[in-house]
Amino acid sequence: MSRRHWASAAAVVLTSALIAPAQAAAAPTPQPADLGMAQLTDLYVATTTDGRELLRFSAMIVNVGSGPFELFASRADTSSSFEVAQRTHHSDGSTTDSPTTAEMVYGGDGHDHWHVRDLEGYELLRLDNGVKVGTGSKSGFCFFDTDPYALDLPGAPGGPRYSYTTCGKQDSLDVSMGLSVGWGDEYPWNLPDQYIDITSVDNGKYRLRATADQGGLFTEASESNNVTWVDIRLSRRGGKTSVKIISYGPDALSSGGDGGGGGGGNGVGNGGTPPGHR
Repeated sequence: MSRRHWASAAAVVLTSALIAPAQAAAAPTPQPADLGMAQLTDLYVATTTDGRELLRFSAMIVNVGSGPFELFASRADTSSSFEVAQRTHHSDGSTTDSPTTAEMVYGGDGHDHWHVRDLEGYELLRLDNGVKVGTGSKSGFCFFDTDPYALDLPGAPGGPRYSYTTCGKQDSLDVSMGLSVGWGDEYPWNLPDQYIDITSVDNGKYRLRATADQGGLFTEASESNNVTWVDIRLSRRGGKTSVKIISYGPDALSSGGDGGGGGGGNGVGNGGTPPGHR
């Protein structure tokens, strides 16, 4: 082999050796969202004009993953159903859209925008045997950045990046929703349907449980931190019903088995403003 051919072959080998590691290093890494629930707050028993008793509470779904949680929905015309895709971000800035079985429902109760069905689920369970005695009335959610939750997480923006403006109107053909890393979407106690009807529920101890993505519709980094709860005691005296907090379960950034921990505190009976409401 001539010196020129030898040098040329050596250059090819060297170039290949340099390219291979560079290509491997450039492979994009998925940055999945990770949904969970913040601690439940503002527990409050309200009585309606027709005599029903409603256990109201504030709940906040949060994203503690390495990338944002984004959904994009589109339809051909206003008589068609939406097709919903989840977008996953990657370390090189690229994204991947994956189809989901999620459904969109229109919130005509004053929200006047589109909701994704069953993003969160609420249940009331007897503490002694786990029997379910109530289910949350709210089933649709338009999520966006409303409250900072864990801004020390890598990739968490210092301010909100998603808003309700992309949740669309009744005639919209394209709708999008998002939740930034380290941010949450709070549904306060006084919003329509943010309650469990406890009219027929007896006095006693119960667990109010909230679950993010209860139906497993979306891809996320972990399913192990999707649930939070608060254990309570319901008491009826003198025509009024009160709720007392016994203990709290884990939230999205903590872990623990059934029973949880945390201190107790009194809720309020009929009327008034829930404790801690902002």
